[in-house]
Amino acid sequence: MNRVEFTIAITNLLHEMILLGEHPIGDFLKRSDEEQYRLWKIGRDENGNKVGKTITECDGIKTISAHQRGMALDILFIENSKISDPNFGWNHWHERWEQLGGRPAIFWDQSHFEG
Repeated sequence: MNRVEFTIAITNLLHEMILLGEHPIGDFLKRSDEEQYRLWKIGRDENGNKVGKTITECDGIKTISAHQRGMALDILFIENSKISDPNFGWNHWHERWEQLGGRPAIFWDQSHFEG
């Protein structure tokens, strides 16, 4: 999947979610190297060793994230002004994403949809 195909597929997915009554919002489509590194540092000490809960394995320098290439979108769902699980469930939307050509879900990062 290239960037244009990803954009079309993720737009179709979001459109389908809205048509079925979900309330998705997109977050972190395109990250800078600096932002990726900042996120990688969460839960790590000054040497990069894990000391707490981490949120990414990609440091943005040695390991490039799909977000840095504009090939991933984190999708959150809003109900009553709060982040919630999707009405149709995460598995449903990840299966649908794979049907549209996207990559399989990352089990520890349900909101991540990657091309």
